[in-house]
Amino acid sequence: MVQFFRDLLLLAIFIIGLTAFMGILSHWFSLKVFGGKSVFKFVERSKSFQSNWKNVQRRHQ
Repeated sequence: MVQFFRDLLLLAIFIIGLTAFMGILSHWFSLKVFGGKSVFKFVERSKSFQSNWKNVQRRHQ
């Protein structure tokens, strides 16, 4: 009976690990195929806006 639960646990770990790995691979593949050069377009645009901002000084009372 102990061997059954050990095998069940190993199978569950394998299935969860395989699912997580497939998610990582599919995310990477979709970025390479559909992302192109515009992957960080919005991030770069936000950085360009924020680069000219000045820091806000806190008032001490």
